[in-house]
Amino acid sequence: MLSRSRRPGFTLVELLVVIAIIGILIALLLPAVQAAREAARRSQCTNHVKQLGLALHNYHDTYKVFPPGVFASRLNLGIPTPPHSMSWMPTLLPFMEQQALFDQLKPYMASRNSNAFPPQLFNTVIPTLMCPSDPVKRKTGIVHNPSQADPPPDYDDGFHGNYLLCNGSQEVTEANSTDLNGMFYYLSKIDMSGVRDGTSNTVMSSEIRLTPESAGNRDWRGRYYRADHLSSIFSTRLPPNTSSADRLRTLEIKATALLYAPAVGSVNPQVIYARSAHPGGVNVGLADGSVRFVSETINTQTWQSLGTREGGEPIGDY
Repeated sequence: MLSRSRRPGFTLVELLVVIAIIGILIALLLPAVQAAREAARRSQCTNHVKQLGLALHNYHDTYKVFPPGVFASRLNLGIPTPPHSMSWMPTLLPFMEQQALFDQLKPYMASRNSNAFPPQLFNTVIPTLMCPSDPVKRKTGIVHNPSQADPPPDYDDGFHGNYLLCNGSQEVTEANSTDLNGMFYYLSKIDMSGVRDGTSNTVMSSEIRLTPESAGNRDWRGRYYRADHLSSIFSTRLPPNTSSADRLRTLEIKATALLYAPAVGSVNPQVIYARSAHPGGVNVGLADGSVRFVSETINTQTWQSLGTREGGEPIGDY
């Protein structure tokens, strides 16, 4: 008689055990993969902050002064002659490998308000001003008030980025906006000799979190054009990733965004705090051109002292 051969196989119990082991291995590997990806993104962010610092130093080498934090007479008020109301960012374009964009913007800087720059120009995304860890990739060219005439396209807020310059350790008011204790403020003209606390003890730049934006749902934080209303400079008054709210003139963001980027409406004073999507802290550019990762648990007094350019405060370990 012919014997029937039997093929070995898995029992149901054995199959379930194998599946469970694979699941455990995936669960163990996933955090490691995510940590590796975040480490790579943070490294890229560090490089972006470094490039911003180099651009600021090259600007200083060319003009013997750092650019104004904001081209405006004071908080909430533009200036009578161009360039109106824009931030420091457009002036740095030649030093950030964006010479072509600068050459196209330059005639408009000399002739009109920044809210009337051609949308095809001020909606240009500058990749080095975006943190790769921030999940929000802000859209540009969003129409907020379609009934408004063009020009000027005041309904279009233009490109927003993650990196701001430091105005010091204060809230910004209409009264103090042209005389703050940091390196960058309204019509500031600070040079290296004005950084008397030492360039390695003075914060020059850091990060913020962006929020999703859609028609009628605006958040001006990170807005580089029309910066007369606070949008392009931040304060070290409170430590990074503070749970305290920023103060903004225009606040139409969704409630979900308030969980990681809290804010309340305020015309005077206004303030923006450093925040990032990196676990535990933010990348910070110092005036000597170096980049440090600063923990969100940093002593508040130390963080405030780092924000001032000539406060004379001793800086502890951080």
